[in-house]
Amino acid sequence: MTGTFLDTGPRTEQPSVRVRRRVPRVLETALYEFALSTGMLFTVVTAVRWMAGPGTPLADLFPTLTSQLVAMGLLVGVIVVLVLGPSMRRETAGHLNPAVTIGLWLLRVFPVQAVLPFVVAQLAGSVAGVGLARLAWGDAAARVGDAALTPAAGWSTGAVFAAEAGAMTVIMLIVAFAGTRRHLLTYLPTVVGACVAAVIIFLGPLSGGGANPARQFGPALVSGTTGLLWVYVLAPVAGSLLAALVAGLLKRRAPAR
Repeated sequence: MTGTFLDTGPRTEQPSVRVRRRVPRVLETALYEFALSTGMLFTVVTAVRWMAGPGTPLADLFPTLTSQLVAMGLLVGVIVVLVLGPSMRRETAGHLNPAVTIGLWLLRVFPVQAVLPFVVAQLAGSVAGVGLARLAWGDAAARVGDAALTPAAGWSTGAVFAAEAGAMTVIMLIVAFAGTRRHLLTYLPTVVGACVAAVIIFLGPLSGGGANPARQFGPALVSGTTGLLWVYVLAPVAGSLLAALVAGLLKRRAPAR
């Protein structure tokens, strides 16, 4: 599996000059991650603006929350597949999710020096994408809350945290399992895209269905609905941490080959 972003082979120490030369490459891919995250959030806000906004042509095609979430889940799932497919290499942009970046680092398959640039790029891209959508659609974007996530009535903070963390745990366990098996790597983008779509469709009416700090970061800041922002940011990261702990435990208990 050498050469993939899920490489779990033995690591060797690199000379310090090699590390210094890698920094521009890390920043370059972080800028690409920023662009991808900006495009993703602009697309999400635009889709919500046209599907859920009052009086829009698409509102008649998607009259219910369920139909809107199915359409959104399929849209985002396809985008994830299209982005992740070409980016199955270490330090290559395409995570679109700070919890994924942190999770890959916790799984020891993503370099530590790239974590902070990627996370900053993803969160900044989230704000930029929502800001561009607000500039493009004006009050129409504001009327749909800039696509900020909100839990269902009656859902406690703890329940939202558990749901969002649980969703991310499942996704990262799938990544950990498939990413260490060469014969499954080809299917990983499709499987991850399907998981993201399922989270949006099934958790959307309940917890909000984010499982991605960047999904809520920009919309919450631009719309001013920051009350539960910490939940949507920290819960997916907690899910990645739990997945890494479980994956490590299973690896230690697995019989030697």
